[in-house]
Amino acid sequence: MSLPSKLPKLLMLVTAGLQGLGVYLLYRSFDEGLWPSQSPMWFYPMISLVLLLPTGFLLTVERYRVRAALLRVGAYGIVVGLLGAYIGYQAMPFGVVRIDGLSATYVISLGIASFITLIFVQRQVSDDASGYEPLFIFSWRNLVVGALSLGFQGGAILMYLLWAALFNEIGIGFFEELFRKVWFVALLGALSFGGGVIVFRGLTDVVDSISRLLSGIIKLLLPFLLVMTVVFLVALPFTGLEILWSTNQGTLLLMVLTFILLLCLNAVYQTGAASSPYPLWLHHAITGALFTLPVFSALSFYGLYARLDQYAWTVVRYWALVVWLTLCLFSFGYVLAVIKRRAAWPTMMASVNSILGVFVIVVLLLSNSPALDFRKLSLASQMHRLTSGAVSPEDFDDQYLRDELARPGYLALQELTAQDPVLWARLKDGSDPLSETSGAEPGNLEARDASRLASLPRQKNGALVLAPADLVLPTSVAVAINALMAAQAETSAYVLAVDFDQDGQTEYAALLFGPAGARQNGSYYFKEARGVWLRKTLRLSRSSGALEFDQVQQTQAVLEPAQLSNLVLGSWVFKPD
Repeated sequence: MSLPSKLPKLLMLVTAGLQGLGVYLLYRSFDEGLWPSQSPMWFYPMISLVLLLPTGFLLTVERYRVRAALLRVGAYGIVVGLLGAYIGYQAMPFGVVRIDGLSATYVISLGIASFITLIFVQRQVSDDASGYEPLFIFSWRNLVVGALSLGFQGGAILMYLLWAALFNEIGIGFFEELFRKVWFVALLGALSFGGGVIVFRGLTDVVDSISRLLSGIIKLLLPFLLVMTVVFLVALPFTGLEILWSTNQGTLLLMVLTFILLLCLNAVYQTGAASSPYPLWLHHAITGALFTLPVFSALSFYGLYARLDQYAWTVVRYWALVVWLTLCLFSFGYVLAVIKRRAAWPTMMASVNSILGVFVIVVLLLSNSPALDFRKLSLASQMHRLTSGAVSPEDFDDQYLRDELARPGYLALQELTAQDPVLWARLKDGSDPLSETSGAEPGNLEARDASRLASLPRQKNGALVLAPADLVLPTSVAVAINALMAAQAETSAYVLAVDFDQDGQTEYAALLFGPAGARQNGSYYFKEARGVWLRKTLRLSRSSGALEFDQVQQTQAVLEPAQLSNLVLGSWVFKPD
């Protein structure tokens, strides 16, 4: 099936340029500590809209269907904005709540939901697309066009770097300096990606040929994969299930195997055409092997359920349940197709995939909303273990609430510490020192009580040397540096007062040293912006030999001119990001 499209190239380039501008402005807000970087309820929806909507529009728009693309992509943008605002609310209070797990699940779930939604939108926008076949074609095209466009983007950046290096050799450093400017990199990256989309969307025959090539490779691998799964199931009764669960990875491996099987089946049988891509005898063997899918679903559910009594529900286990349920529904859907249609089961793939595709979109979007917030559900499960006496306050995993449950965990800890003096004492005296700097990249290092510095676990740390020796650090910076040292055994720190941006305001560079010398990727500097201390990376730009802790104390530090001055210690140069 051919789905030709005439592309509004100028409009697409303008869209890509605006996307690059949006990325640059959001970066600057982080760099300068400005709004909306300090307001998660605004930042999460804004970064989501900047990254997703222009990309979806570039992959969808056609010359005579611009309005249709705008309306549908814009409608999805409203949903994304609302979900982003809710997730941003879960990241508050900013600089106190840890957001690593929150952000990771949001990015992955929203990315998958957006990919599936996009192919439904593309089918609606295209003039001659209907039924299931366009969904399959658009999914492959989006993957191939996206990958090729990213490759084109990388090639454009490498070509510019070569260009800059050549001019730099003849004494013209303008282009090298230009590439160091964030606005130029953001604009170049966005325009090159948008240009790649324009080029490769216009080469549908080439893109479809690549898709057929990939499908052909998977076609050769599928029989071997199914033989492996059957042999594995035959071997299980002789080895027992205990070995499978002993590594704590059995459930994950089973679900990964099920996912690969389903993916390969879809890639080979594609739109469910009546004609089989294999000889009849091999097609019948594959049809029989489909009955292994429910067995894998049952085994993976057993592995997932087995540990619930011991550890209760967590965010990871809820996501594992969602993945398991999705794989299980696809597996039983294909088996039901075999039961109803026998060897002609591929003709039902369109119905199964379309229905479950919508199901996946709904579940992933709801998981980022108040209706299905796994953090709140996990908190309820953990608190039930505490209140029911299944776990004592001394054994309660308060660190999990602090690290993984974002705002719900933070509020629960506030309530617990107000109600339970035993737990409060343990939280106060034994908390993870890194919690002092949670969100510090680039979050807020709030001022803490200086008396708490003495309570941090310093027995495994090395020396802390200040330059000059009488340097007085702000309390929040001192706590943050102390926590960085405590995170790794035998770590020493050399702290200098510097002024990277030459604005008259002091910054503090913290160079961390391990037993083998300076940690090349473990140094930082602290900058105050609008009353908030930000922790930023101090990247090693160039060096010669090892920089030892004793050596650095005897080396005169100078600032090398740059947009942000480089810190030069002998032959070592650190560049602030």
